Amino acid sequence: MRRIIKIGTSSTLDKAGHINHHRLGIITRGVTQLIEDGDSLALVTSGAVGLGSTLTTGPRSVLAAVGQVALAEAYRTALFPLSVAQLLIDQSHVGESSPAMALQATIHHIWNNHGVPIINENDALSGAGTRIGDNDTLAALVAGLIGADQLVILSDVDGLYTDNPVTNPGATRIGAIPKVGLEHLEQFGTGDPGPWGSGGIVSKIRAAHLAQGFGIETLLAAGHDDTVWDNLREKRYHNFTRFAGAEEASSSC
Repeated sequence: MRRIIKIGTSSTLDKAGHINHHRLGIITRGVTQLIEDGDSLALVTSGAVGLGSTLTTGPRSVLAAVGQVALAEAYRTALFPLSVAQLLIDQSHVGESSPAMALQATIHHIWNNHGVPIINENDALSGAGTRIGDNDTLAALVAGLIGADQLVILSDVDGLYTDNPVTNPGATRIGAIPKVGLEHLEQFGTGDPGPWGSGGIVSKIRAAHLAQGFGIETLLAAGHDDTVWDNLREKRYHNFTRFAGAEEASSSC
């Protein structure tokens, strides 16, 4: 199975903005097990800006540039002896273009050599007209580009709820959504991307909608849930919100 796994800032960093080595260790063990099972994985990972803020000062572009080096090194160390390849991309890499085809070929070559692509937006250099905007969207676009079977979004929430569970204790998690529609975006508003994030719940719904357009199912799960990785291996999605792929979505209409 070809999976794109998006890992949110809350899963890579602690509240102070430092690498959460315990959590990263659980993530990378799960990634290693999936690869040993035969999966091809690419990780779209957040956290560079937050990590950079602990190492230097300056605008977001500087924080991203400094933090990205440290974030990549943390993954390289945690995933050893697997090889890790860093890919920093922008809008030009996810459309119908020569850079997009080069990205596609590079990812497949890395997979053929049993490596793990670590992908992030090039926040240090992307400007107006070239930015994708958030890593949920980036992950969905990359999933479509390389023909992934599944997009997995690991966040600080364990799925999509009927309402905000922080303010409404009666809100319940939605197990499956056959077709993502405008009503879902309108219902959940802008969400809260957190101190260093750029997405929020609405960006995850948009990413699921994009992935559905490519025929790819999306899973939304909690990055802090240690059972996520075994559930992915066994294809047990009871602790996730599952957005169906296009074929299922069409049959449900």
